[in-house]
Amino acid sequence: MAVVGELAAGIAHEIRNPLTSLRGFVQLFQDESKENNPLHRIMLDELERINTIASELLVLSRPQGVVFQRCNLRQVLGDVVQLMDTDAQLNGATLCLQAEEELSLECDPNQLKQLFINVVKNAAESGASAIVVRAFPSRTQICVAVEDNGCGISGDRIERLGEPFYSQKERGTGLGLTISHKIVDAHHGSIQYKSELGTGTTVFITLPKVQ
Repeated sequence: MAVVGELAAGIAHEIRNPLTSLRGFVQLFQDESKENNPLHRIMLDELERINTIASELLVLSRPQGVVFQRCNLRQVLGDVVQLMDTDAQLNGATLCLQAEEELSLECDPNQLKQLFINVVKNAAESGASAIVVRAFPSRTQICVAVEDNGCGISGDRIERLGEPFYSQKERGTGLGLTISHKIVDAHHGSIQYKSELGTGTTVFITLPKVQ
């Protein structure tokens, strides 16, 4: 895995160098064009997608420095819901948060935000009309459940969730959930999926609670 990570980082760096030049030339052609050519926009969108994939490869490959600090998970989730609310609405879904005011844990809040953004984004793109983020404590853990009423996931797909480059989205890379699983592992937590085709999906994420 270390060798694969090093290889992924090297490829990502090599891709981004010519990518910068190509993007610059397309923008130059766009500025010099007397007409609004839709091909320029398509090319820039595709170049940006390549850049996004390269960036995800870099995140996947390099060791993540997790800086733990005590924080309130309710505040982290509140920030995520506020950030993703517009994205959910654009996909025709409502997004709400149900959580107790005080949910203390030791975590890297920035990484947890990335984790929950990835999960909520998947829910928003599932054709759901409603997404609910619930957080509740047990004796030793805090559980976060992200529930949607979207298209659902088949059993064979659930088994492969988290694999790099496994995605059935037209423009997906599968790296979002791979990174999410790495973040959960770094926080000594777990992630599980419950889903039924045509009914919806619930993602359960458990994290250790501050004792």
